[in-house]
This record gives sequence, structure tokens and C-alpha cells, in this order.
Amino acid sequence: MEMDSRSGGRGKGSLEELMRERIRATIEAIVDEELEAALGAGRSARVGSVRAGYRHGKRERTLSTSLGATTIAMPRARLEGADGKSREWRSRMIPRYQRRTERVDEAILGIYLSGTNTRRLRGALSPLLRGAPLSKDAVSRLVGRLREDFEAWAKRDLSELKVGISSWMGGIRECGSGRNECACRC
Repeated sequence: MEMDSRSGGRGKGSLEELMRERIRATIEAIVDEELEAALGAGRSARVGSVRAGYRHGKRERTLSTSLGATTIAMPRARLEGADGKSREWRSRMIPRYQRRTERVDEAILGIYLSGTNTRRLRGALSPLLRGAPLSKDAVSRLVGRLREDFEAWAKRDLSELKVGISSWMGGIRECGSGRNECACRC
């Protein structure tokens, strides 16, 4: 028995299912527009030498979004290069091996940084992931990327940053004006 979307059910007509369907359709439309721009022609359009390549089917990919796993149909195409060689088209919007959106990655990192180990992470995120795959290796890669970002942040150039010591609350504050004379008199 299907539940009405107003009753909060998770049946076929639930609000979340309808939102997931809209998200899937929007993602597919964005990727189709990206491919159309790369090819220089729409589907089945006859434009002559302007066309940079041809479509050749679709492949299904599962993308974990903040509303759960969504299966999208990623179009495939071959592009002709200036040298005459053909190459496989790759989307910039959804990189080749991306399986989760940034928001899901942020949720994974947030729970990990709050002290949850990688084994308990899947259980903690089960309402968000809804059966989407999440391996310990994927979590380790995310944490490694966070470590690289932290190391880059720690090595950033601070020569342009003007730091003043404040007697109020005994803290250190930074002045973002970058001028010799500062309104905060640091």
C-alpha cells in the first residue's frame, strides 16, 4: 500500500522521492547541456563541420546526494581533437569517479572529526546515505584530502597579514585592511 506524501511516508509518492526525482532530472539536464556545448550541436542536429564529436549512449551512475542515492544516466560521447584523434568526453560538473556530492563529503568529514571511527560512520550516516556504498577506503581518502588541505593552509604565506595584539580579552586579532594605517589601530 502506497502512503500519501503528506503523511510522511517513504512510499513511491513521498516528498523525498519526488525531490530525488527532480534532482536526478536537474543533474541530467545540466550534464546534457555541458555535453551539447562540448559537441557544438544538440541531439541529432545536422550542423556540418561545426560538430566536434558524436554521442554514443549513456551509462548509469549512482550519486549520493543529501537526499540519498540517486541513479543518473551519464551521456557518453567521442570528441574529435584538432589533431584528428578522438577521445572520450568527460564531464566537468560530475568528475569521472565522483560518487558523492560535496555536501555528503562534508557530512562524512564532520562526523569523522567529531570522533566517530570509520566503522561506525556508516551507521551514523545511514539516514543520509540510504544504502549508498561507503567504504572505509573512501573515508580514508576524504580524510587524506582534508590532511592535504590543512597542510596547504598551514604553509600559506602570512607576510601580507597584519596581526595586532589586543589587550581586550587578551586575544590576537588580524587586520584585513592591508594598509599601513589601520582603522582598528593595531
